Amino acid sequence: MTGSSERQARAALRRKTTILKRTRLGGVERDLTPLSGPEALSLVERLTRESWTAAGRTFPRYRRDQIPVHFVPGHPK
Repeated sequence: MTGSSERQARAALRRKTTILKRTRLGGVERDLTPLSGPEALSLVERLTRESWTAAGRTFPRYRRDQIPVHFVPGHPK
């Protein structure tokens, strides 16, 4: 099997075996110490770096104009 056909076979297997369970989220608790501005950005950066480290991944080092995503204007609607 080639890399592409292997991926397609794994995807087909996942479609056959994946179980989705629908649920409702609990109520949202009031934030007792809300953050905004620089404090909020600092927290997001710290949590992001900690998450990448905990996952054993190297933090990305690409420039903002090289972000590996594709933006689709107006999606989702």
